[in-house]
Amino acid sequence: MDRRTLLMAATGGIVTSALAPLAYRATAQSGATPPVSTLDEVLAMGIAAGMPGIALAVERKGDVIFSGAAGLASIEQETPLTSSDRFRIYSITKTFTATIVFQLVDEGILTLDDTVAMWLDDPAVAQIPNMEQATIRQVLNHTSGIYDFADDDDSPFWEDAFLGPTAEWTRVWTLPELFAYADEANHAPYFAPGEGFHYSNTNYLLLGMIVEAATGSSYVDELRSRILTPLGLDDTALATDGTIPDGVIDGYQVLDDQLVNVTTINLSWVWAAGGIVSTTADLLRFARATFTGELLSPESFTEMFAFIPSDNPNLMFGSGLYQEVTPVGKLVGMDGGSAGFSATMTWLPDEEVTVVLLTNRAPGDGTDEALRNAAFAWTLAN
Repeated sequence: MDRRTLLMAATGGIVTSALAPLAYRATAQSGATPPVSTLDEVLAMGIAAGMPGIALAVERKGDVIFSGAAGLASIEQETPLTSSDRFRIYSITKTFTATIVFQLVDEGILTLDDTVAMWLDDPAVAQIPNMEQATIRQVLNHTSGIYDFADDDDSPFWEDAFLGPTAEWTRVWTLPELFAYADEANHAPYFAPGEGFHYSNTNYLLLGMIVEAATGSSYVDELRSRILTPLGLDDTALATDGTIPDGVIDGYQVLDDQLVNVTTINLSWVWAAGGIVSTTADLLRFARATFTGELLSPESFTEMFAFIPSDNPNLMFGSGLYQEVTPVGKLVGMDGGSAGFSATMTWLPDEEVTVVLLTNRAPGDGTDEALRNAAFAWTLAN
């Protein structure tokens, strides 16, 4: 059991379609009949692949054409999953956070060229290298070079939080504790600001703090007043102080070839980088607002969707979003995947199709991407 197997921490949860079944990729690229005859079959494929539960919603040109769920919300309680159940969505939270930051830009409260140090004088933040140089734009699009406290290659966070002999899954993490992993004394930055790309959850914890410093109110209050309430996202909430909101289903992880309930792991360690819970219906509504520019000025919308290359030739990143070349076309959106859950919210701009797929099993084998692609393929063919 390794770190990536246990928790694919909010690298956006992105595994990419490179891991999807090659047979499906071949049929999709050749324009053959999609591998499913109904969207209900996508749900059945997920259950057959070992997912405890799966929820799917699809929207085309503003109309919801499918919403369904299959499997269990809790294996132990034998609770059936419904399409209105709440899931942890992990890094899709970053899309919410980026939206709030761009709204503050639109209001003239901050600029994308402001540095982190201009807004944050917290001692724990000051210990992270390059705070005087890294700009908000670079923090948004992961070109800041700031070390990811949850780097799955070399961060001791995983042993400390989940895998080590003294790890406590119920521990409530504080921001200073998380920032300590990116402290210059513990780890160097990846590169100087603006000199490369490296996905970093630390970036979005800093953005959450900047939102609070710029507004004088809490991140959760800004989230509610700016996005959740205006869009009517009544089933979307931020987990705070280690408390998971009511109505969130259980999450499962394959550990040592066994499906383990990991629900006791809280969301204090991801906060503004991954602490939101939601439903397929709410995410469809948020996706529509995000992808049509409903919440931002035209200028900020363009900035948010300005994609830059990553180390994956099929994947580019904007601010809280990615653009991925897949067998079904060039998708825009965000994924989230970590302890017990996987989430995807993606849009095919040319066809105005959005797919939201939520499961209560952590990602890692490419099944989520295959199911997402199957849902898009069916929608395009029907």
